Amino acid sequence: MADKSSLAVAIDLITAPNQAFAAIKERPSVWLPLIALIVSYAAVSFAYTSSVDIAWLTDQQLQRSNPDMTDLQREQLVRATTSLSPTTLGAISAVTAPIAIVIGLFISALYLTGVSFLTHDGVRLKQWFAFSAWCFLPIVFGLIASLINILVSDARFMAQDQVNPLAFGNLLAIDREGLTGLQRGLLSVDITALWSIVLCVLGYQAWTKRSTTLALAVVLGPLALIIVIGVLLS
Repeated sequence: MADKSSLAVAIDLITAPNQAFAAIKERPSVWLPLIALIVSYAAVSFAYTSSVDIAWLTDQQLQRSNPDMTDLQREQLVRATTSLSPTTLGAISAVTAPIAIVIGLFISALYLTGVSFLTHDGVRLKQWFAFSAWCFLPIVFGLIASLINILVSDARFMAQDQVNPLAFGNLLAIDREGLTGLQRGLLSVDITALWSIVLCVLGYQAWTKRSTTLALAVVLGPLALIIVIGVLLS
């Protein structure tokens, strides 16, 4: 198979996923999706953190995560958070968010490499890292929508789960008041995340020739485990 450009692979990911995954497996180049994800996450993180009222946001987060905290304790933490300028906080967020993305992709690749070791499918860590990056590329569309939402709206008192207009909670206008962290997290899932999951299933099947049932189990297994743990801890 002739080497395809990264742009051609990105187009095939939409129009002909099996061809895209064949090209990725043969030539696991990761730079286009990785740069797209890093730049998008950095832009959204900087725009939101430098626009939102940090004191309000911190107070809201503390009330949800630590309901037993006294007003004085919350006030002290809020004061410590607001000691830095919004621009500085935005810059810190723009650096740390992409780092978290790279770590997340690496953990995903390690998990899939472990599955490969158990199933003897012969796919290497480098290939799975590229696989994860390409499968998560659709999330960029959600990040672009989030960035536009921040720039055109008054984001000073915008909660984090209101940033992405494509999230199901926002599309369905569901009131999140009184919901648990797990419930709010599930409502923050957007259509681009589902797109990425579908790509993961299709790609896993294409690379390993396994059944749809096994591909679903491998891809959704960690997500199901996270949800179960969240339910047990809530």
